Amino acid sequence: MTKWVPNIETSDGPIYQAIADAIESDIKAGVLAVGDRLPPQRELAYQLGVTLGTVTRAYTEAERRRLLRGETGRGTFVAPDGPPISPLLPTENETESLDLARNFAYPHLNPNLASGLLRLSRTPGIERLNGFVPSEGLRSHRETGALLFSFYGLQADPDRVALTCGAQHGIQILLQALFRPGDIVAVDAFTYPSILHSAPNLGLKPLPIASSGGGSEGPGAMDAKALASACRSQSIKGAFLMPNMQNPTTHTMSLKERQALVDVAREFDLKLIEDDPYTPFVSERTAAFGELAPERTASIASISKVISPGSRIGFVHVPDRYSGDVRNLIGESTWMASPITAELISGWVRDGALEKTVAAKKRANAARFQLVQECIGETCVYGAPDKVFVWLKVPKSVDPDILEAGLNAQGVRILAARHFQAQPQASAPFMRLTLGSISSDDAFEEAVSRVSRMFDQYRQETPRRDPVG
Repeated sequence: MTKWVPNIETSDGPIYQAIADAIESDIKAGVLAVGDRLPPQRELAYQLGVTLGTVTRAYTEAERRRLLRGETGRGTFVAPDGPPISPLLPTENETESLDLARNFAYPHLNPNLASGLLRLSRTPGIERLNGFVPSEGLRSHRETGALLFSFYGLQADPDRVALTCGAQHGIQILLQALFRPGDIVAVDAFTYPSILHSAPNLGLKPLPIASSGGGSEGPGAMDAKALASACRSQSIKGAFLMPNMQNPTTHTMSLKERQALVDVAREFDLKLIEDDPYTPFVSERTAAFGELAPERTASIASISKVISPGSRIGFVHVPDRYSGDVRNLIGESTWMASPITAELISGWVRDGALEKTVAAKKRANAARFQLVQECIGETCVYGAPDKVFVWLKVPKSVDPDILEAGLNAQGVRILAARHFQAQPQASAPFMRLTLGSISSDDAFEEAVSRVSRMFDQYRQETPRRDPVG
């Protein structure tokens, strides 16, 4: 372990920020080297005369800057150059953890793959699937996509549907088809983390827009008035929206909220990307943006969160003027989505397996949502029985990043709000808790119980905080 103590005497800002700055400057100066183990947080807090929470927050900030990496049971180390592998990505042969972070929607309830493959093997003319097909996919598979879009409140035209290698690929394709490097794209203040990385990597500039909520019902939809105001001051070209079960806030837009955003989009000629991977779980059907503004909306439907992440099949539905670009981009990136797994998915969509699977997952989800409400308290939980994750309101006296770190030390993976914030800053007082990644009900209850106990601990004891920490 490195005998390292940061020099923060000259800092006049928050103490946690000064510690993180010292870590960064000492790495650049060679005082700290890749692989060095930093002092345990409690020890460093004692040496500096600050609270444990301040040091925890400092280490968390340094991890956000990719300066450090924490290893459960071993300590905190100076990270190697280059971005770390995301902890949200699955690994081979991993044992099930108390995972409330990754948003896998009950994969243990997916349709039986062996039965699906047996049916697939008996498909007449199956050999044709083992060759090249058009980049947009076979007509029969695009018709399946149109059928799937009906679950999303969109009457899709198969001629405007294209197959992608999952929704993630669909997002990449649509960002490139609709926008050009340098374009500004409006996003929710809390949004899907991938868009915050993929858009800049394509030369686009995500611009966070405040929500219309914030009251007792939690964050709401993107505020149409705030979007219009931003359009008047900046050259915004479009918006990325999640109308149903917004990730991470769980908000589902009303028809009124959707129409207000459509009005702004038409006034300022904005292009819209509509990403709704969880819509089949939502009980109430509301018209999609692709239905309300078909001339400017590109919609995404994914099968991964519903019945088969391993198939890597997604669908996009786009206005005619973007069809050529989308087909070319699919061809340039992967040539085509697999027609073999597209046929597998088509069978499940058409034989009722999709609806049967969703029904089973909704029953399991309702029970787990009720458990979370009972354990943590209804006033802290935003969500609904038909939403596969919840947005937790954190006690005011607590830093969500400290909670995340503390729970991780107890073997519970969960995400603080900063992972979803479009604007880098200290975490807002929220955390996302997913309901379906743990297959065992007993293990899920244990994970939620640990979250509840930590919440209770902070409700009963207001931790001492440094004046500027």
